[in-house]
Amino acid sequence: MNLPFFKRFNKKVIPLYYLVLILRDEKAQAVILEELEGRVKLVGQKEEHFSTSIDSLSQEELLEKLDKAISQAESSLPENIQTQKTIFGVKESWTENDQIKKDYLVKLKKASEELGLIPIGFLVISQAISHLLQHEEGAPVSAILTEINKKSVTVTLLRAGKSIETKSSDIHESIPFTVDTLLKHFDIPEILPSRIIIFNGKKDLSQEFISHTWSKSLPFLHLPQITNLPHGFDAKAVLFGAATQMGLAIATSNVANAETAQEEDETQDEAEIQNLNDSTDNPVRSVTEDFGFAKDVDVAKMPAPQDSAMQNEVGKSQEPIEENLSVEEEEQEIIPQINTTEAPVSKTSLKGLGGVLTLIKKVLISALGLMFAVVNKMNVKKILSFAPRGKLSIIIPSILILVIALIAGYFLLIKATITIIVDPEIIEQDKSVIFSTTAATDPSENIINGELVFVSEDGSVSTAATGKKAVGDKAKGSITILSSLSGETTIKEDAIVTSSNGLKFVLDSSVKMASSSGLDDLKSNKANVTANDIGKEYNLPSGTKFTIGSFDNSQLVAKNDNPFSGGTKKEVIVASIDDSDKLGEDLLKQLEDKARENLLKQFDQNKVLLPMFIAKTLSKKSLNVKVGDETNQLTLTGTVEYQGISYDKDDLIAFSKSLLSKDIPSNQEIDYNNIKTSVLDIENKDDEEIEANLNIKTLLLPKISESELIKDLKGKSFKAVEDTLYKLPLVADVDIEFSPNLPFLPKNLPTKENNIKIKILING
Repeated sequence: MNLPFFKRFNKKVIPLYYLVLILRDEKAQAVILEELEGRVKLVGQKEEHFSTSIDSLSQEELLEKLDKAISQAESSLPENIQTQKTIFGVKESWTENDQIKKDYLVKLKKASEELGLIPIGFLVISQAISHLLQHEEGAPVSAILTEINKKSVTVTLLRAGKSIETKSSDIHESIPFTVDTLLKHFDIPEILPSRIIIFNGKKDLSQEFISHTWSKSLPFLHLPQITNLPHGFDAKAVLFGAATQMGLAIATSNVANAETAQEEDETQDEAEIQNLNDSTDNPVRSVTEDFGFAKDVDVAKMPAPQDSAMQNEVGKSQEPIEENLSVEEEEQEIIPQINTTEAPVSKTSLKGLGGVLTLIKKVLISALGLMFAVVNKMNVKKILSFAPRGKLSIIIPSILILVIALIAGYFLLIKATITIIVDPEIIEQDKSVIFSTTAATDPSENIINGELVFVSEDGSVSTAATGKKAVGDKAKGSITILSSLSGETTIKEDAIVTSSNGLKFVLDSSVKMASSSGLDDLKSNKANVTANDIGKEYNLPSGTKFTIGSFDNSQLVAKNDNPFSGGTKKEVIVASIDDSDKLGEDLLKQLEDKARENLLKQFDQNKVLLPMFIAKTLSKKSLNVKVGDETNQLTLTGTVEYQGISYDKDDLIAFSKSLLSKDIPSNQEIDYNNIKTSVLDIENKDDEEIEANLNIKTLLLPKISESELIKDLKGKSFKAVEDTLYKLPLVADVDIEFSPNLPFLPKNLPTKENNIKIKILING
């Protein structure tokens, strides 16, 4: 049986899907294209950032990132449908002589094998951008194309739409300075194009480039004009280039914005599409082993990829197949593709009740199509045989009412979570401040209030003795004194006796010398002497002559009849004053960490201790030996009192806010929860004040009022939401989670504000 009412749903429309992988220096972007009746549109996209440059990236991480990007981009496809036919967008430096270089070709082939991809061509990103600019501006472009990454810059010289030379570098000082430096290393022609085109920047860098003073050695005719391409222009260019080379038309909405997938508003027969993909020949892959599309080669005449079996079936026509089925044929027919002709929902059509009605209408058409397709697959005769005559008009409206009730309930239950990932800007300030124990916190005077804190710690330290000392015995002996003095003379004890070689001895006791009548009447007497110092050198031989005190040697002399003996000397290690001083310093340092730890235990969480103590006093100290005593090790025991300054976190934050709040853009705000401070170069002014350098770092975030943003975004399509959010400053990525995420239904935010949640995440 063939129901006329169902005839319009019997169209079998089989779309084809392609994967475009755009490989940039710091990220990979996966874009899913749907080709239907010679027109191509973007249905899904996702990008993944690399941990390092793609040129130095490991094969494992490359595979992981590509797999993740592809999987998330394919989430917009019907269940069990995956893309295989792949077009690569690559960097200029990856190609040579219109082919991908061997090293990179091996890397791409391995990735294709691991991920089950079928490469059908490649495009050079810079050439794709040049081609799209030429299409939009109506003439070949001559310019300096500048790609801005987080850590690097790539500059390509375009002359009449052709890529002449490309160079890359890490960012130094500033982005314009890096571009200036790179241009100096180009094989520069007589004149450089006076136009710089910037793309991939997270913010508009036009003013920064305009204010840059270009090197006089660069041959610009005049100051270069700065063009800042909109975000996602590179992906849009690769999409445009791929579609052009494959001879396909591009849906207008996709050309207008290639960075966001369009809503899925058609259901698909997944089993039949999969069978078709499995049997499809690839007409482009065999063009060359190096993936087909070569730069500067016009392959627009190349036939668009189609399934050869399908071409034979429809006579090379891409018109949808329309069949009239009998009831028996209907029982074996798979669920056909439902093709609606409803216009896409505009950005404003979802606001208020009118937006809800438009959505319900659109969803209802899709749901009815699916329902009728299922009915069409069943044995309609059997169904109708059980229905009493005249009751069919009641059954169908009842089903419609049930469907409408389910759809209305769906729109009341749907919830969405929007995750906004931002790349914050780091700002830093240095300020000389005074921590005062007597004055209150006053940012205008650079004063932060502090409080004196004290703690005492007991401890001991030991060290090896380093002092040296000579020890030994003094030599002793006996001398005979000869005198020609006319009167009786007494030589006092301790009188100095000096040997002929200059060594000094002392008399052990006083000696009396009798009176003499002259040289012929010399008087003699014996006396014992002891060396003035220790040492073997005082062990003098017999017969050594001596002088005594200040007496003239013509009147009083001495000599020893026997050798002197007993003199010894050796060097030993003793405790020195330096050792004692060092132990005192060591004890101060050793107990400092313990003192700081014990002080912090006394504070609440809002108190902070300055990292340097303003005073340290050592008392009750004692050494285990006296200075000068022979020892190998000495130990100092003592008590150290530490004096420091603490301050309140709230005072420091108030000071930081006052310092940082100047010159902040109106659409940005300081993340006061992430203020980091460091107190450096601490110096004592007196017992009440410390002077220091305060370093403050914090993050700048986009100023977002969640309630106002939700009010503005409610009911909008995912594309419109992403367009709005990417215009906010510092926004790096946007992710939207939908619950319940049912197939075949349009992806729009709830119209109920309470069902929308916004999360803001910070990169890094």
